[in-house]
Order: sequence, then structure tokens, then C-alpha cells
Amino acid sequence: MTLRELTHHQTARIVALRVDPVEARWLRALGVAEGVAVTVLRAGPFRGPLQVRVGERTAFAIDRALAGSIDVDPAGAAE
Repeated sequence: MTLRELTHHQTARIVALRVDPVEARWLRALGVAEGVAVTVLRAGPFRGPLQVRVGERTAFAIDRALAGSIDVDPAGAAE
């Protein structure tokens, strides 16, 4: 499952970043990394960006195409 497929207010654990090294470095600087919990807060209309919360405090918008390259595990969120 990917971050793009999560529903509103669903939390999951990031399992893999399937992006190029430059994007991976940028995402990790934002706190998006393997093992971190991520929650979809809201989705922009007309296939707009997703607003997500990473960890406890960091929130930002992410393009749906990029979100489709981030693998998540909803079952791992409770760990």
C-alpha cells in the first residue's frame, strides 16, 4: 500500500521510499523515513496534494504522485 492510498485520518508506518536519492534526502530531512508513523490529515480537491503529519508534530503537503512512491503499512502504525 502507498501513502496515496491511505484514507482521511488513517495512520500507517513508512516501510520504503521508492524515489531517487535526491528526493529521498529531501523527504528524510522532513522526517519522512522508514519506520516513522504518517497520518493523512486531508486531501486537496481535484486530486490536489495530501496534507500529512509525520511523527508527532511535523505537517506538510505532498504531491499525490510522490505519495504514490512511499510504501506504508497500516498494520504497523500500532507498533
